Amino acid sequence: MLTNLIRLIPPGHRGSLYAYGVLSVLSVVLRAAGCLLLVPLLGALFGSTPADALPWLGVLTVVTVGGWVVDTALARIGYRIGFALLNDSQHQVADRLTHIPLGWFTAEHTAMARQAISSGGPDLVGFIANLLTPMIGAVLLPAAITIGLFLISWKLGVAALITLPLLLGTLLASIRIVRAADDADTKAHSALTERILEFARTQAALRASRRVSPARSQAGEAVAVARGATMRLLLFQIPGQLLFSIVSQIALILLAGTATVLAVRGEIGAPEAVALLVVVVRFLEPFTILADLGGAVENSRGVFERLHTIITAEAADQPGDAVASADTPAPRIEFRSVDFRYDGANEQVLKSVDFTLQPGTTTAIVGPSGSGKSTILSLIAGLQRPESGQILVDGIDVATLDTAARRALVSMVFQHPYLFDGPIRDNVLVGHPTAADEEARRAMTLARVDEIIERLPDAEQSRVGEAGTALSGGERQRVSIARALIKPAPVLLIDEATSALDTENETAITEAIGNDPRLRTRVMIAHRLSAIRNADHVLFIDDGRIVEQGSIAELSAVGGRFAEFWRQQESTTGWRIAAATN
Repeated sequence: MLTNLIRLIPPGHRGSLYAYGVLSVLSVVLRAAGCLLLVPLLGALFGSTPADALPWLGVLTVVTVGGWVVDTALARIGYRIGFALLNDSQHQVADRLTHIPLGWFTAEHTAMARQAISSGGPDLVGFIANLLTPMIGAVLLPAAITIGLFLISWKLGVAALITLPLLLGTLLASIRIVRAADDADTKAHSALTERILEFARTQAALRASRRVSPARSQAGEAVAVARGATMRLLLFQIPGQLLFSIVSQIALILLAGTATVLAVRGEIGAPEAVALLVVVVRFLEPFTILADLGGAVENSRGVFERLHTIITAEAADQPGDAVASADTPAPRIEFRSVDFRYDGANEQVLKSVDFTLQPGTTTAIVGPSGSGKSTILSLIAGLQRPESGQILVDGIDVATLDTAARRALVSMVFQHPYLFDGPIRDNVLVGHPTAADEEARRAMTLARVDEIIERLPDAEQSRVGEAGTALSGGERQRVSIARALIKPAPVLLIDEATSALDTENETAITEAIGNDPRLRTRVMIAHRLSAIRNADHVLFIDDGRIVEQGSIAELSAVGGRFAEFWRQQESTTGWRIAAATN
């Protein structure tokens, strides 16, 4: 955990970390000295000349005030490092999430990212001041007191030296006993968070299916699993707490007994023995603090591990040294023996895929569901990396492009667009934040978003709601099209943008793509004739392989898979829903 902490601390605050370490040691020395000074103080106070206690009292006062000053400075440095750690780590996480392959975003990793950004703030800010400082003190203070006890009585020092590893070992053992259960509890509650959010988002479908009871849903199962994990964690804490309590009692008896025996034998006076009993209690107190901090420390360990996992995750877009300008008009795109499989999957999605898309052409990718069509678009867009083979853009391997060039190369329309909770205009400008007002209006007009804003009270400043819920599916897709068209990218990718739309919205989107004045190389996935009728080139893919490619006329004349698909589509164009007859 400390290794992850040091890695996460911004370089500009490493000097503060060294100062923090020095002050931590000084704080421990002052506290140990303040505790041990009670022995000569009480010895002098109850001796033949009580006035001899005054110098010791003065020294104790100086040490105590010095401890306050050091602890105040220590807390300030701790919080300063904590806030810097929070700011820097959250920026690192947010930046890293934009580079990680999409296959990384499993339900578990998504929950991890959400927790790392949203719920780890207080733990990061307060970890050094509220946890690390007490931990350092709790570990070093008994050691410092042990050294001081050797100066008073080597026998008492030996007794303390014997109990020191026993107490630390017992404490570490109790933490290890709990750790596995704590990890399981964290995972169970992460899964519970995801299921509760899913349960809330899918209420319409659940109610329509009469599955509104949480007990009958996956959310109910997640609640049960989380409850079981919490109970297991609590049960695992009992043995460790019991063991530590027993060892602490044994240590107290050993140290107090040693001090008592020394007093009985006359090796130390009664006042010193009383003071040493106070020192013994102070010696044992840090271990109790460590035990109490165990749960918080384990929680912070989880926070740092989540941050480390995200920040060190392999990036999909490794830095390259080649640069391609987004102003390059309509590039040529080539796939050369491309293989691909998703992380953790055994089956290949794409198998030795080869094709060439000529500059400025429109290519339609057609094939059955699950054949690898969307994967091809993801590879062109740089959202995934091929397992083997090359993807070339104007002869340049996209793997060698720098991040900025790769992102500027492609504009994409997704089958299920996501709109951010904000004005329509802002959602369009996501594609080109620096676009002029005229460009924004032209893109919205081209995608017929202007028809939408005319009906809304705040026009283009109307908010779309979270995920665009204030708009219909077709309206969300129009905004998504405008967002894609406004981006000055030489490649436009369309992933079944019209598959679930009514005729009006389908026509609007098809016309917007067809009337785009910018010269681009377009690649689209579609199943409707209206979307692919004007394509220059068709790729028919099945089971991860290109089985046919050519123009619509060429493939129709061959009479193969695409020709059969074309006939099926044409045969359904005249279908109508008729009234039932008796």
